[in-house]
Amino acid sequence: MLLNIKSLEDDAVDMGMWLIRPAEKKDIISMSHVYRSAIRAIGEEYYSPEQVAAWSGYPDNKAEFKRWVQQALTFVAIAEDSVLVGFGGLEKSGRISSLFVAPDFMRQKVASALLAHLITEVDSINIKELTAHASEFSKPLFIKFGFEVINIESTNLNGVDFTRYFMRKGLSCSTE
Repeated sequence: MLLNIKSLEDDAVDMGMWLIRPAEKKDIISMSHVYRSAIRAIGEEYYSPEQVAAWSGYPDNKAEFKRWVQQALTFVAIAEDSVLVGFGGLEKSGRISSLFVAPDFMRQKVASALLAHLITEVDSINIKELTAHASEFSKPLFIKFGFEVINIESTNLNGVDFTRYFMRKGLSCSTE
């Protein structure tokens, strides 16, 4: 799905090469494509074929995927050609619920721009720490942004076991 940058609202933020703006309902289909293709592109480096299939199939349940995206404060990254290239979500609890980038844009700082933007959004929800359940692939990025591994967890998705990393980043609170 292509988006027209000229029609974006004033709450869009230029993050260098990427325009970051709040996700809209019309973005859901593009976000599901980014989600699925990202997992399939990097999955075989880190996961078994069964794990890749279970994880990348999540958007098949369109209603659940839409609910998951909309329950968080979700932002999308838009390239100069108006294509949605990534997205990230932040829940009111401070949990980063999503961070996905289209394969053709991986390792081009899209995830860094999205994560930096999510971190700036914490002021609007008044929290003291950020958390994430990071994958093998995303763990180094979270570490780069000051997150620490608190626990290695096992989780199950569609009958398939996964290892993930519970990570946390304390936030400095300003005093008046």
